[in-house]
Amino acid sequence: MIARIAVAAVALVGLSACSSSLDGAAASDPAVAPPAQAALPDLSKAVTAKLAGKGSARFTVDSTTELLAAKSVTSVTGAFRRDDQGLWLTATLTVKSPDASTMSFVLTPSAVYVRLPADQKLPPDKPWVRATDGGSDAFSQEFAPLFASLKQSTLSPLAVPLDASSTTVTGTDVQPVGVVPARHYTLRTDLAAMAKTLPDGPLKDTTLLEAKLGPMVDELWVGNGNVPLKSESKLDVSATTGTLTVSRTYSGWGQPVDVPVPPDTQLSPPPAGS
Repeated sequence: MIARIAVAAVALVGLSACSSSLDGAAASDPAVAPPAQAALPDLSKAVTAKLAGKGSARFTVDSTTELLAAKSVTSVTGAFRRDDQGLWLTATLTVKSPDASTMSFVLTPSAVYVRLPADQKLPPDKPWVRATDGGSDAFSQEFAPLFASLKQSTLSPLAVPLDASSTTVTGTDVQPVGVVPARHYTLRTDLAAMAKTLPDGPLKDTTLLEAKLGPMVDELWVGNGNVPLKSESKLDVSATTGTLTVSRTYSGWGQPVDVPVPPDTQLSPPPAGS
């Protein structure tokens, strides 16, 4: 059961990449003009440069999968910051259909805390389980792909990295996000080519799977300074006339983010079977 939960979470997080370390104060000001159009290598370079620094933001990711008669709807909400110690992230994953469940995570530079769904029946006063990044225990190993995906998700505002060798800009215009001026890009990615550039790991595995399903089309809205405000990814599965759609919004760039770490008094051992 625990392994099944972890696999489902990896599938979502691998697609729902959330960027980090950008100061978006200017991007949220309606009086600030959107950035000029940039060639993909320059856009990628600018976003990557910003991601290397310190910063914080809040995010929401909504995912809908429709394959044949099956439909799955999930949502992730959370916030993150990066400081001298590393990455801190708090997120809640809600599965809205077909079966409702909720799982929460706290990621710190040294550990990951998982609040499992209610059906795991942990004590109400000890709802968290602590895992170690790279740990040898069964629980940490089962969730290791998810931990890797959480870290990968801080590297790009899209499901896959912006790479000129596999991604093409097919259109661009000025489109506001709410009242905030923004530059809008439409992108098309050759997922098979993209997979060849990725290191072994969950993101590469997910990309290889998607490459077999159909083409990936992304849209990205950036504010002043090429700060991501919103993005959408759509994968059409031609074999089953299905679709996978992931929408992401970002807010509060550069604002303080508190990531509360569960105290030892709220920790339970991993459930039996982990």
